[in-house]
Amino acid sequence: MNKDLHRKAVILITIDALRADHLKCYGYHRNTTPNLNKFAEEGKIFLNTITNGPETPTAFSSLFTSILPFLDGGYSPLPSQKISLVQLLRENRIFTYSIHSNPNLGRIFNYDRGFDVFLDGERYKRKSNDSIKQLLSYHVKKILDSNRLSSKLIYRLKGFNKIKLWLRKKIPFLTEILLPFTPIAYNAPYIVSKVISFLNNSKKPFFLWAHFMDVHSPYNPPAKNVINFREKDFSISEREFLTNKVYSMSLEVKTTSRMIEDLKILYDAEIHFVDEYLKKLIELIKNRFKDNCLVIITADHGESFYEHGLFGHQGSVYDEILKIPLIIVELGKKPIEKDIKDVVQIMDIAPTILDYFGIDIPENFQGSSLIPIIKGENPIRKEVIISECYQKNRLMKRNRKEGLILFAIRKHEWKYIFDEEKEAEFLFNLKSDPKEKNNLIGENPEKLEEFRIIKEYHLEKTTTTSHEQSKIIKAIGMSNLNKTK
Repeated sequence: MNKDLHRKAVILITIDALRADHLKCYGYHRNTTPNLNKFAEEGKIFLNTITNGPETPTAFSSLFTSILPFLDGGYSPLPSQKISLVQLLRENRIFTYSIHSNPNLGRIFNYDRGFDVFLDGERYKRKSNDSIKQLLSYHVKKILDSNRLSSKLIYRLKGFNKIKLWLRKKIPFLTEILLPFTPIAYNAPYIVSKVISFLNNSKKPFFLWAHFMDVHSPYNPPAKNVINFREKDFSISEREFLTNKVYSMSLEVKTTSRMIEDLKILYDAEIHFVDEYLKKLIELIKNRFKDNCLVIITADHGESFYEHGLFGHQGSVYDEILKIPLIIVELGKKPIEKDIKDVVQIMDIAPTILDYFGIDIPENFQGSSLIPIIKGENPIRKEVIISECYQKNRLMKRNRKEGLILFAIRKHEWKYIFDEEKEAEFLFNLKSDPKEKNNLIGENPEKLEEFRIIKEYHLEKTTTTSHEQSKIIKAIGMSNLNKTK
């Protein structure tokens, strides 16, 4: 890596459960992200970005290792033979910083590997070396978890959210002790304040990753964000009903289009809330770094709103889950073309970051750098994109022993889904049927057979990890990487 490249920085912002088609810059009818939309005009908007996993563990495994979730030892926790992007950055003397509060992304799942600073919002979970603050947080959470008291606090104490936000902004110490028992241990105000503090004192080169959980269910946005999209806020009882009955698909409730729309408003208000705080962060980034800084904004997966009879992001590999936003801005560079229609995947992010820093991309990385596209070139893209996970009873599972295969393959305008639990296959033409409503499984046997061959070939590789591991060791050098753990 030469000296010029050593002056660079990359900021990766990920927003949990953010679907692309709920952003104005992707054509949404509500302006949920006015600040992000404005920033996106300075870079590239990738209109067709696919996540390689429909929930957090599979998606982030692919993002950080650029290897499909099923391959080379699985995805949860990250196996040692799957080398993380962050380890490679640290090997090349790039300072690495992260902050998150997703239970699937903590130290227990090996996401701290390679980070110089790893601020883990789930760290209140008890460990043998816990500090006094962490032990106090653990016991507070244990007490409040009984009888769902913490959930009742969220909905029943008037002004609780406002008090919580004020405390997090003004007294971070109290955040660390008293607030981890709430559904979002670090929320947008707290994360942004921490990131701003780091950026104000940072020196290049560095890599920063900040993950926001506010958009994830349960949706409980402040009233001021809700009234952007309806005349008045939802009452406490209305919020409880939508969250505890409709979203959870209670048998007591028959879902209506009005209920779905109300849930979407709560979801959109959460997006609007995050966008408020992204404004502060974006302004600082633009003032602090005039050039040599790449900002990547994306999501791990989307969210279902009953398009296929489900809410949330489990039990499905339809496009409301798999299509995610991807916005890349290189400060100081004006984009030649703003909207990119090429189909790309979340596995492309790691090689893009390495390429930007001038670091060799390992041979085993399955994604491709997006830097040529950002520069206005037209590289050859992969034809086949795979998204996969293990699930059972519509719930995420971490390995083959616990769950069954749920699998999607996309090739050009065609998409194939295999659901092992239901013993079902689906075939869609996304050009004529973008909402995936018309299963063509019995109408195009040649296309079906083509996808079955791709599926079987891929699944065979899941049992042969030794070759994959040897490629990693050869390309990178395991002995050096062990030092970054």
